[in-house]
Amino acid sequence: MYMSLRQKILFSYIILIMLIGSMTAILLFDRARIREIEEESAEIRSVRRDINTVHRRITELATLGESVMAWDTTEYHLYHEKRMSVDTLLADLKQNCTGFVLPEQVDTLRMLLSDKEHHLYRIMKAFHCQEIADSLIAEQLPKVTSQATRTRTVIRKKKGIAGWFGKKDTVTIPVPAAPLHSLNERLISLQEKRIRDLDTYTDSLRFYNRELNIRLYSFIAMLDRQAQTAFQYREQKIAEAQRHSFRLIAGLVGAAIVLLIVSHIKIMRDIQCRERDSKQKEELISKLRKINGKNEELIKSRRKIIQTITHELRSPLAAISGNAELLTQDIADTERQRHTEAILLSSDRMTALLNNLLNFFRLDSGKETVSPRPFRLAGIVETLDAEFRPQAEAKGLAFVSENCIDEVVLGDKDMVLRIGSNLLSNAVKFTERGMVSIRASFDHGIYTMEVEDTGSGIDKRHQKIIYRPFERLSNAATQDGFGLGLSIVRNLVRLMNGKIFLDSESGEGCTFTIKLPLDTAGSISENLDNRTVSCGNITVLLLDNDEVILAMTKEMLVRQKIHCDICRNVRELLDCMRTRDYDLLITDLKMPDINGYEILELLRTSNIGNSREIPVIACTAMDNSSEAELLAAGFSACLFKPFSGDEAARIISSCIGNTRPAHDSIDLTPLIAYGNKEETLDRLASETVKEMDKIWQACRKMDIAGLDTMIHHLRSSWMLLKAARPLQDLYDTVHSPEMDGTELKEKVQAVLDTGEMIVMQAQKKKEELWEK
Repeated sequence: MYMSLRQKILFSYIILIMLIGSMTAILLFDRARIREIEEESAEIRSVRRDINTVHRRITELATLGESVMAWDTTEYHLYHEKRMSVDTLLADLKQNCTGFVLPEQVDTLRMLLSDKEHHLYRIMKAFHCQEIADSLIAEQLPKVTSQATRTRTVIRKKKGIAGWFGKKDTVTIPVPAAPLHSLNERLISLQEKRIRDLDTYTDSLRFYNRELNIRLYSFIAMLDRQAQTAFQYREQKIAEAQRHSFRLIAGLVGAAIVLLIVSHIKIMRDIQCRERDSKQKEELISKLRKINGKNEELIKSRRKIIQTITHELRSPLAAISGNAELLTQDIADTERQRHTEAILLSSDRMTALLNNLLNFFRLDSGKETVSPRPFRLAGIVETLDAEFRPQAEAKGLAFVSENCIDEVVLGDKDMVLRIGSNLLSNAVKFTERGMVSIRASFDHGIYTMEVEDTGSGIDKRHQKIIYRPFERLSNAATQDGFGLGLSIVRNLVRLMNGKIFLDSESGEGCTFTIKLPLDTAGSISENLDNRTVSCGNITVLLLDNDEVILAMTKEMLVRQKIHCDICRNVRELLDCMRTRDYDLLITDLKMPDINGYEILELLRTSNIGNSREIPVIACTAMDNSSEAELLAAGFSACLFKPFSGDEAARIISSCIGNTRPAHDSIDLTPLIAYGNKEETLDRLASETVKEMDKIWQACRKMDIAGLDTMIHHLRSSWMLLKAARPLQDLYDTVHSPEMDGTELKEKVQAVLDTGEMIVMQAQKKKEELWEK
């Protein structure tokens, strides 16, 4: 349902108000719950306060009871009043704290306090009996003592001799002590009774005190535990309520934030949508203007490129056409020779222009790669000197070259030559007088090439644009070329991780300095770059619809001692392959009726001669950026037009193979690219076993003609598998004028070993197909 911006804002406010109301209700509810819990906590604190009061009062009673021996009736009544006050507190506690204490415990405590009071009262009475005894002693003891100390005087006759003479003595006689004895016995009786009563009441009081203390401690401890438990429970309830409130509020706040963010995003999206629409319109208009400007620049650049290419190619084409016309009318050999040389010169000029153009597009598309190989550094300057010294001297320029030490390094020699060639070509082209020089040095793995001229020079403003493709300065208007030389040089230098520097002023000439990192390759033969492979006894079949190209290519190959047959269409191709087994097929990639890919598929799916095994080379005018694609399609190699006879021979030799095959170097992919793979692998394994047996039998019988026949029979298929080197070695041994039997057996054994590897690879490949 569509909502306007105003409705969305109103809806957001309503949701926000509802959330605020919900949070307020939650806060009020939580506040009420917390108030209830606080009231319960206050009740618990009141109970604990009453318990502490009871404890304090009981302690006061115990302290007061310690002075029971000195009590009188007043003090006893005071103790009784306090005990009754404690009893009242305990009675109230019993009624109000049923959730914390048991009534039986309170009754027991009250009873113990009452019994203690009774026993204290008895002890007090016992001490009062002591006072009676004391008063008795104080009142009657003097009387009894005085009575006991009374004497009476009696006159009696002396004893002994004096008594015989009638003498008399006066004697004091004590009164009898019977009252004193009676008092003593009474006192002793009272004392013993008091002691017995005291012992009885003291023991009873000690028991009740101990029982009272135990009950009181248990009572108070239980009340403390229950109160503590209640407090903890209330605290947990408060914490849980707070957590619950926090969760609810956090959830509501989070929901509010999310809803606010969503509503804000919605509102801002609507606001921004309108801004974006207007902004997009402005950007679209600006982009269209930029695109229109770029299109105009591209159209101008395209027009400029086409004009440059057509202008540069028109001159050599006109020269070729004119000289060819004159050539048909010439009678004298000298004139024919002159016109022929002019045609060759113009064709070379056109070829150089096209190669330069193809090199640029290959570099610009990133298809160019560095191919490092060992080469002699001194050969760079030597080659460039031989190429450009005659051109410089023809213009009346001095040509100076300073070579570096003859070090063997690892790098792409062709790229280094192209860099130097482009720089020297520009130097010779744009220098009218003076000299052109090239200097080279090699130090700590850095190869430095310096090309200097005394030409018109380049000012600072133009030095920023000279590396642009198809960019030509005013002084280049009358010179050949597309304006790609320096662009190619810069791209090649970057590709080789090097650096390029320019030192120039207007009217003072130019100095280009190139620095390239190159690794030394150690001790390598000086003839490393000139190695060739024998192409003798090789038969090649050419397929092209252009008779001129066919004739030219055939002549090139014949001069390289390569036997060559030609055919113009598929019918002639199949007729030729029915007559003999060729070692190699070179086919044009683009023909009116059929292309090279279809030719390859036709041969691999047919069973005409050695069509399934023959190596096929694709001949094309495309740049070599398509080489990987052609090799992946099943072609053995690529020959790019225009080409020389040496280049064609080198490509053919590379297909034959220059190294002894290893187990992992044998490649069965081209053989099984088309048709039934398992059937092809079975036939390859079985036929190879039979052919190896024939070679062994021929070697055992020293049948040289039989060996030569088998070599010719196997060469094409083994070339396709990149395993032809042992056959070539055996061929050289068989046709050697000084053939050695031991050497022959070694070469035959190498062929047999290779055949065994091929069989093993075929079986392994078949197992891989079964697993898939």
